Amino acid sequence: MRGLSSRVQELVEAHGAWRAQCMNLIAAENALSPAVRGQLATDLVQRYGNYAGRDLHNRRYRGNCYVEELEVLIAQLVADTFGGAEVELRAISGHVAGLSVIMGLCRPGDTVLELSGIDGGHRLAAKAAESPLIDLRVEALPFDPDVYNVNGAATCEAIRRLRPRLIILGSSNFLFPHPVPEIAACVRGLPGTVLAYDASHVLGLLACGGFQAPLAEGAHVVFGSTHKTLPGPQGGLIVGTDPEVMDAIATAVYPGTVTNHHLVRGPALALALLEMRAHPDYAGQVVANARALGRALQEAGVAVVAADGGYTDSHTLLVVAPKPDTGFAASCRLEEADIITSHSSLPAALGGEGVRLGTSEVTRLGATESHMAQAAAIIADVLLGREPPEKARPRAREWAASLPGLTFAEL
Repeated sequence: MRGLSSRVQELVEAHGAWRAQCMNLIAAENALSPAVRGQLATDLVQRYGNYAGRDLHNRRYRGNCYVEELEVLIAQLVADTFGGAEVELRAISGHVAGLSVIMGLCRPGDTVLELSGIDGGHRLAAKAAESPLIDLRVEALPFDPDVYNVNGAATCEAIRRLRPRLIILGSSNFLFPHPVPEIAACVRGLPGTVLAYDASHVLGLLACGGFQAPLAEGAHVVFGSTHKTLPGPQGGLIVGTDPEVMDAIATAVYPGTVTNHHLVRGPALALALLEMRAHPDYAGQVVANARALGRALQEAGVAVVAADGGYTDSHTLLVVAPKPDTGFAASCRLEEADIITSHSSLPAALGGEGVRLGTSEVTRLGATESHMAQAAAIIADVLLGREPPEKARPRAREWAASLPGLTFAEL
């Protein structure tokens, strides 16, 4: 047993040492501050605080007097940050948050509109409908690959024709703000239709007042992950404007998708939000870095999606995998060079196979536009076969070591 425990610790330490020397461009990850990390190892990690409905004081377990006050404060912070009066913080991931929205609002046979996987969608409703227990009709949102965005006019036509119960905007490849005001105007004429916005990838940008303001623009509900552009603990949240909608969602959250909601996440989330509110320029630097990286990659011979549109308004870039590579093969070759990314499907008009890059973590570690040209040169050399991964690896490690260190964290 002692040998096994030692091996567990060795593997954890080896992982941490390796990732610290890599060029980390995973769009779904970020770097936590010591303050946020510290909140993940308190007494709360071993406690329960279950409550029914939306009453933070209606606890199943005793011993929660301080937890109740803490969660009231966190809920108010979330409401203030995202502009919604109604908050649900028990979802333990962005996926669980989205599934709770679907389960709370939809009934068997209802229609849900969401992005298809090929167009960058997370496919929340489609994945749920793969279970024989869940009966949903899932239709793809109209998408324009030329501008890499939802087609607002075509979506409004689909809404009038299909009369969906739920529309889910948002993307796993979220390059540009979605046409929330245009679609919200269409939804207003359909009582019973709810417009939801999956902010998983852009929640940190929203917290800084960047990208867009979906609730102010007419969405009923925003949900998402708390650990992508938002440098917080892994988890989820839901925030909205309509108490009846949020009451319905809460019935699915507890006890349908969550009982123990992992109390230890709350204070860590609060500190991450306060860091973003103290440093609203973080969002601008993330976007500036992504655009600079896209421009440098394009100049180095790598095909970047939406080059004519400025590459991105977010942390995410999409590059076309060079033939005959798949996106998976290209991302694996980059990993051999200690460049960490993920593969992505693309519309056929854009090549079908791609690699997704994100600048959230490297920005948090001090990267600016001046770092992006060198990063692009290393990435392009590996992707285009100009240098084998093992020869590029020292360059990637040197680049990672050149970053100044954690930024946008002081309160």
